[in-house]
Amino acid sequence: MTGIIGVVVLIIGIITAIWPYFAWYVRLGWKFKDAEPSDLALNAGRISGIVLVIVGFILIVSSCSTGSGADSKWAEQFKEKLNAGQVKEISIGMINPEILSEEEKNTVIQMIKDAELRPFDAGDAFGSNNAGKITFIDETSLDIVIFGPSGGIELHPKFTETEFEIMSEELKNWFHTNYSD
Repeated sequence: MTGIIGVVVLIIGIITAIWPYFAWYVRLGWKFKDAEPSDLALNAGRISGIVLVIVGFILIVSSCSTGSGADSKWAEQFKEKLNAGQVKEISIGMINPEILSEEEKNTVIQMIKDAELRPFDAGDAFGSNNAGKITFIDETSLDIVIFGPSGGIELHPKFTETEFEIMSEELKNWFHTNYSD
């Protein structure tokens, strides 16, 4: 989405920088009969167009840099935190969350470590059988969604645009047995 906005801003910037009279007319000139822009208005429009070109270019480049590379980097960092034993607790439940015992927590962590984390976009899909939270020692956390839009167990990080499905039938069965309504 950022890339599309960047392209639109870039096009508007190019038009404004190359044809400042046209941009002035589209923005203001049509409102007044026999009006002409001042040299200052045309120069300000040209400078605004150059700024828009730069902003559009930045948006396009930034949209390219937040692709699957960023997703796989997040997944690697998450697994590193699991391997380093940084999980403080895992809670399951939306209203009165239940904190997993140390044994249950270690079982779930091991199953997540052994599984592939597949990025996906839940879009506007909502709903789940249950939900919870994984909290780390540094007090950061992420949501875990049980049987959500993907049909499996999902991780919903707060600082990425992508969600991750934990590709583990063993983990699905464990949650189905222990935390399914």
